[in-house]
Amino acid sequence: MNGQQFWQLVEAARDQARHPDDAQDVAHRATERLATRPAEEIVAAQQVLWDLMADSCTNPLWAAAYLINGGCSDDGFDNFRGWLISAWRPST
Repeated sequence: MNGQQFWQLVEAARDQARHPDDAQDVAHRATERLATRPAEEIVAAQQVLWDLMADSCTNPLWAAAYLINGGCSDDGFDNFRGWLISAWRPST
């Protein structure tokens, strides 16, 4: 699974979610979709996610999360980045 396929998976999960802005619901539905795929695709999707998480670990984004949430712990920043990934798709 490459980045484009990952974003298609997230978008399909978001479209299926009752509330597309509910990151947990989107993640759950993406997980359900991934569970039907071969192990190699699941591992590749995980790598894409970890790359996105690593790329998004920046001071400016942490500052934004801090302002938006009225504070931001390490775990809170991870959750914020996960929400951001579930809610956003980069332009292609």
